Parts: sequence; structure tokens; C-alpha cells
Amino acid sequence: MDLRLNLFFVHLSIHCQGIPFGKPTREKYFQFQPGFLNFNHGGFGATPLLVREAQSGFVDQQEAQPTAWFASGGYQKILSEVRPRLAEMMNANSSDVVFLDDASSGLNAVLRSLPWQPQDVMLLTSAAYAVLPNTGKWLQKRYGIQILQAEVHFPAESAETILEPVEQALLELPQPCKLRLAVFDHVSSYPPAILPVARLARMVKARCAETLVLLDGAHALGQVPIDMKQLAEAGVDAYVTDGHKWLMAPKGSGALWASRSIQDILEPAIISSDNVPTTKFQDRFDYIGTRDYTSWCAMGAALDFREMLGGEEKIQGYTSQLAGWAGRMMAGAFGTETVVPLTMTPSMFAVRLPIPSEWPTDAQQRCAGVIAGGLIEKYSMQVISFSVHQKSGNVTHWIRVSSQIYLEQQDFLALTHAVLTLRQSCKSRVGGLGSVIV
Repeated sequence: MDLRLNLFFVHLSIHCQGIPFGKPTREKYFQFQPGFLNFNHGGFGATPLLVREAQSGFVDQQEAQPTAWFASGGYQKILSEVRPRLAEMMNANSSDVVFLDDASSGLNAVLRSLPWQPQDVMLLTSAAYAVLPNTGKWLQKRYGIQILQAEVHFPAESAETILEPVEQALLELPQPCKLRLAVFDHVSSYPPAILPVARLARMVKARCAETLVLLDGAHALGQVPIDMKQLAEAGVDAYVTDGHKWLMAPKGSGALWASRSIQDILEPAIISSDNVPTTKFQDRFDYIGTRDYTSWCAMGAALDFREMLGGEEKIQGYTSQLAGWAGRMMAGAFGTETVVPLTMTPSMFAVRLPIPSEWPTDAQQRCAGVIAGGLIEKYSMQVISFSVHQKSGNVTHWIRVSSQIYLEQQDFLALTHAVLTLRQSCKSRVGGLGSVIV
């Protein structure tokens, strides 16, 4: 079927269902600069106007009676209403969920609360977000722990690309096992991929039964289903996630789920004046001093907004299908590939840029910069560019592209045209530097 005819039928279907996804949603509910296309929702999210207005109302309550808001149960009452709804979305018990500023603060809370001993081991994959190896280095310096990194190579053909190097790393651990913690992304950032986290957790527990398993779900909430009861059965002990990304809650919102077996040892990044040794798990995290709690409160408005638009199945169905279509379309237009198969693709994907591998390395790098820079400077399109170091030693160049309810097929067609136009400009720019261009 012709691509533009296919586009027409998709839009007809959307409007017949009364779902104004795409440009209508962008113009009605978001506050983007005119002409700007945000293909980097995975980076910093985008908060709908209705959610921002709800947060502003909470700020008004806070400033109307500050003492009542902070010290007499004001914001806590709102959190008590939001928490069970958030827990339901994660298929978790609300008593096991606390609020966070973001996933990074949750990762730090877990990593820095554990009773590390010299020569204890923390297992990461090479796809881990930078906050994990950075915090690991801090723990290494402070406690003398060891960091074990399982090298995962992309592009990936299947989940086995993730499982095999982790299994190999576990098999190389000496006994008795000193692996205290294993950390995996639920949805990785660079490159974007859904990891087989339940299988990874079972693999860890089978090798080292006492090891704790922590999942970094920064990109998961609102992008893929989260089932904490199922993950807990697989051996997951803690899970952190962001609210400001795919849930579309305000910046400064997130959540931590922790199994009851470890709740007593977990402390927030900030230990407040109300946090004494007998303070309960949720109370320790719910008050961390005089700060803005309205972003946590407004997570309820984000849930309301999503329900108004049709709920999780409709939203996640639209964004994942759009990402799958766009990834295939762009890879076909570029003559390249996506970084993982469709079964591992969430609502964001990575596609290899159409830069010939026979070009000199520095020419390829410069062309990738021309494309990434030109997209924002000339076309007002925001993507994330990154490089992948392959097993062969070659370096390939990619862009990470997010789907979202405010984007539609026409936007991805425009992005594809922009990339190809900028790629053509590399011929003169790169060739003029003395490189052999074909």
C-alpha cells in the first residue's frame, strides 16, 4: 500500500474513534514552540497543560496556608489518594510504593542504603544508564566494592543478546557468591530496548539466591506495562521509575517499589528532621524537608489526563504501534536497520543513520554531527544521537526517536526527509575536508 494512503487510513481510524492523537493533541494539550517537533520525549518528557494547571492549583494551596500544607497533613492527604492509583498501574500493593523526585534519586537511595562490604560485587550491563556506573564508582571508592559489567552488544537480534552475556558473567563469579546487587534496565536508554527483566532476575537468583535485584524503570511507567507482582515472583527486590517521562507528570516526580524484606534498610537520599530510626518506610520517603511536593501530588492529574484520552491500553497501543511503523519506515528509507527487533521495541526506537561504513571514521563522525545539529537548527526537530561500538570494533551512528500521542506519521515522514537532506549535505561538507566520498 502507498505510504501516504496508509497514512490517510490511520488518521481516519483515529478520528473515527474520537481520539485526537497527533497534531490535534499537540496543539490542544501541549505548549511546544510553534513548528517544533519533539522526538526526544524519552529525554525529559513533556507535561500536558492540564497537568501543569493542576500542579499550579496545588502550589496555590501550599502558599495559602504553608503550615497546614507541610505540617498538618495537607500534601500527605493528596499523596494518600494518588498512591493507590499509582500502585494499581504498577500492579503493586500501595504499602510498598513511595514517591521520588526521579529514578536517579531512587537508585541512589537503594545503592547507598545497602550494607556494602569490601569485595562485594555489583553487576551491571554495558547498557546501564550513566547514573549507575557513576554511583558504582563512588561505592567502589568508599567501600571497596567490585563492579562486574556484562558486555551487551547492539544491534540485538533477540533477548538472547542480553541474556547470554549476563549468564556468562554470573558463571564466572567465584563461590561463595559475593554478588550483593544486580541492576538491570527495564527499558534501556541508549540504545532503547525492552529487556527480559523477569528472566534476568530468575537467572541471578538461581546463581546467587541472596543477591538483591534492582530494576531501573526510568523509561517504563507509561511506556510499557509494569507488573510488580509478577516481577516480585521472579525475584525483583526493588524497582524505580520516573513520572516526568512517559507518564507525563511534572518534572520532579517518580516512584520506588520495594519488597517488604528490604524496606527497613532503605533510606531516602535526604534524611529529614522527621526521620528517626523508628520511622516507617513510607514516612521516611514522604517527608524529606521543606521542598516542593506538588509534582508528586500532580501525578494524579497525569493519571486523570491519561484516562480522559482513553487509558493505558489505548495510549501505549498508539505510541508503540507508531514507533514500530516509524522505525521500519525510516530504516527502509535509509537502507539501514533498527537497533532491536520489534518485539524488543518500546515507544522509542533507534535507527542507524545512512552514513556509508566505507567513509573514514572522522568523516562518519562529522556527518553524524551535521545531521543531529541540522535537525534542531534547520528543522526544529529534536532527536538524540549516539554511537554504538560493535563487536567488530566498528563504530556506527544512530538517532534515538521517541513516539508520543502528540506525534503522527506525517511528523516521522518529515523527520525522514530532513535526515536524508542533511545526509546529502555531508557530501560537500565532508568531501571538502579531503575525505574520499562516494
